Amino acid sequence: MYIWIGCKLPEDFEAELRQCCLEANADVGADTVAFSLPQHISLKISFDAGEQTQQILDFLSRVLQKEIKFYVNLESLEQTGNILWLTVQEDPRLRRLHDHLDRLLLEEFSVKQHPYDRDFKFHSTLFIDEEEKLRRLHERLRPFPLPRRLPVEDFCLGVSETGKAGDYRVVRHVKIS
Repeated sequence: MYIWIGCKLPEDFEAELRQCCLEANADVGADTVAFSLPQHISLKISFDAGEQTQQILDFLSRVLQKEIKFYVNLESLEQTGNILWLTVQEDPRLRRLHDHLDRLLLEEFSVKQHPYDRDFKFHSTLFIDEEEKLRRLHERLRPFPLPRRLPVEDFCLGVSETGKAGDYRVVRHVKIS
């Protein structure tokens, strides 16, 4: 079983963003599989937890609920190959949390760091599809006003049997102080 960890973005922002994305996508036809999860900032690359899934979810819940509310800054809309995402400004708090989770998962459960986690880029995925479709969407979404600062008040934990986009489901919401 694969585990995914994300910082949930505020619902009002999510609703406005997704409405704008769906309108921009009306005649482009890009896959909306990224919308199968709440809009979130990925905290690390998903990983195969094997038989330890429940123990790891319990452990992550305990670790994450100790966090306190913080803010993130959105930077821009960016296309990276076949992914269109919102980039999130590098932040010492996010970096500390990412590195802390990587270290704890290795120490407690022998979950090795994914190569992408070594140079992790904080982001919130909007679309995964063909580059040409995403180029058109990028142009259409460019005028969407990004709020500079958003609060993070809870985390989401999800699981998937295959580890493929669209197959994840949220199994825990972890509210923070």
